[in-house]
Amino acid sequence: MKNQTLPGTVRPPAAAVSAGSAGRRARQLINPRTLTMVVVFVLLAIVFNVASGDIFLTPRNLSLLLRQASIVALVAAGVSILMIMGEIDLSIGSSVYLCGVVAASLQITHGLGVVPTIMLTIGVGILMGLWQGLWVVTVGVPSFIVTLAGLLAFRGIGYYATDAATLAPVSMAFSAISEGFVPVIASIVALVIAYLAAAAYILRRHRVSRSHEGETNTLRLASKLGALTVTVGLLIWVCAGFRGIPTALIWVAVIGIVLWVVMTRTVFGRNAYLTGSNREAAVLAGIPLARQLYVGFMLMGGLYGIAGVLMTARIGASTPTTGMYMELDAIAGAVIGGTALKGGIGTIPGAIVGAILLATIDNGMSILNISSFIQLVIKGLVLLFALAFDSFMSKRNGRG
Repeated sequence: MKNQTLPGTVRPPAAAVSAGSAGRRARQLINPRTLTMVVVFVLLAIVFNVASGDIFLTPRNLSLLLRQASIVALVAAGVSILMIMGEIDLSIGSSVYLCGVVAASLQITHGLGVVPTIMLTIGVGILMGLWQGLWVVTVGVPSFIVTLAGLLAFRGIGYYATDAATLAPVSMAFSAISEGFVPVIASIVALVIAYLAAAAYILRRHRVSRSHEGETNTLRLASKLGALTVTVGLLIWVCAGFRGIPTALIWVAVIGIVLWVVMTRTVFGRNAYLTGSNREAAVLAGIPLARQLYVGFMLMGGLYGIAGVLMTARIGASTPTTGMYMELDAIAGAVIGGTALKGGIGTIPGAIVGAILLATIDNGMSILNISSFIQLVIKGLVLLFALAFDSFMSKRNGRG
């Protein structure tokens, strides 16, 4: 997935400008692409609600939807970082499964507590990411091939360790990691505080754009604040109607914010965009590519561990089918959210919202009792159209 640039065509200043503009887009909490996805979600919700006889838009179902989407949203955020750097990860589902096996084994076989289980599982995930990064960075094998091998090998290791059996049950305290809820009053207070903080950030960004770039688009500002208000209002309604904020959503919010800060406020994040925009320009700019890519794969590995913990906690067990097709959902969510396959473009909020949008389609089809086989066909078409749209946008922007 690395960018191929012909010798003699490197233009570091242009690449730096391109990466800089991508970084500025990433700092927007709600960019036009994310705003469009919020509108699409609202339209899908209305359609599914009418078709299901007012079942879709209920606090109980939307709470379930958020819990279902949380794990894919996390790995979608992680793979978007690799994609921004011009890499890819096809091993996500198998990696999450193997980390789930580790978590279940530590809980059930070895009787470890919740915190040691989480820490050790994340550690195993980081080592898995480091292993794949070693082959990509040091040996020079394309990430597509390395992670395709990981897709097969990691699941094979899990099957060998468990005889392809289910490991169950985990403790109730462990299940609460994913299936617990924050009390209703505390949930509403937290959401109001988050709303005020996000609104203040959007207003500050608007003032900065107006003073530095002459940006006076009040309609865009109103659209962003409107989308934020609708989103938080819907979350408050869900929390008030069904038990509060799911703990799985807390994981997504905290990790999503951390990754967003990493990609918008750190040297690693700025270098990631330049690395994906033009690999040769990044070398000329003095970016330590090996370290950059190692950190990216290790970040992804840490998310394997967290997702494995959350998945095992959610179903109360590690099953042989855990994580099947998760890599496709994650990549599709990232692309739908605006991450470019060719690198250099993407945002963490976009990837998370894209994953939630994909989970919305899954949830709606399940409520309508659409055959699981037909669901696979529809998801395949969604992935195809998402990739086709990415290709179209790349060509339009002169990146194809």
